[in-house]
Amino acid sequence: MLKQQYEQAIAEGERAIALDPNNADSYALQADALNLAGRPVEALRAVAQAMRLNPCYPPNYLFDLGLAYQLTGRYAEAIVALKEALSRSPNFIPAHNVLARSYWLQWLSQQSRAAQMLAPAVAAAQRAVALNDSLNVSHVFLGFTFLYQQQYEQVLAEMERAVALDPTEANSHAALAEVLSRMGRTEEALEAAA
Repeated sequence: MLKQQYEQAIAEGERAIALDPNNADSYALQADALNLAGRPVEALRAVAQAMRLNPCYPPNYLFDLGLAYQLTGRYAEAIVALKEALSRSPNFIPAHNVLARSYWLQWLSQQSRAAQMLAPAVAAAQRAVALNDSLNVSHVFLGFTFLYQQQYEQVLAEMERAVALDPTEANSHAALAEVLSRMGRTEEALEAAA
């Protein structure tokens, strides 16, 4: 169902671009839809066009760029774009979350996993939670940064908080189940996943 909605949004974006090919925001919105649809390579092209058309682009263009880089595995470039977005809009919560995820994905992709490399991920995730403690996704991202540091009590607290904030959201339950499983608490993991 969601894929169909993304495809509809992409088709509408293509129509908007055809009607006004010089509208930078149409390209940026198209990049957003493409990222959500799992088509980040196309999103990179769309956001690049938006930035060419509007050289004084807003921070959300950089967010779309950073997300597309992250989704294509280009973590260092994602981090640069997201840090620039946050320098322009320090309270942009989704950018903090995606920055945290970019740092820990970069860390996971490395041969040598020095724990200090996760410090920027923790800082970005903590900032997102500090800006709005009621967003479950921020707690999930913070929890995963603690998981990779093997701080199990903290990760468990963050995942439980994420579930408490939105008990109907499946991703929070899945994250809690993963953490419980990694902690060897299989029965509780199965309950969380149910």
